[in-house]
Amino acid sequence: MTDVGYLTVGEFLVALLMSLAALSALVWAAASGAFRNVEAIKHRVLELEEEDHARRTQ
Repeated sequence: MTDVGYLTVGEFLVALLMSLAALSALVWAAASGAFRNVEAIKHRVLELEEEDHARRTQ
């Protein structure tokens, strides 16, 4: 195999490993519930910001 062939195989392996890492992160996030009830989390953050703002303006 030539030097170019090794580079191509190496680039392919790096891309494959990065894809597997991204897929693993996606599966882990879905399994742990990271994508459930996203709206409630957003509203809770807004409530905390409002409470903090009210505390600072007193």
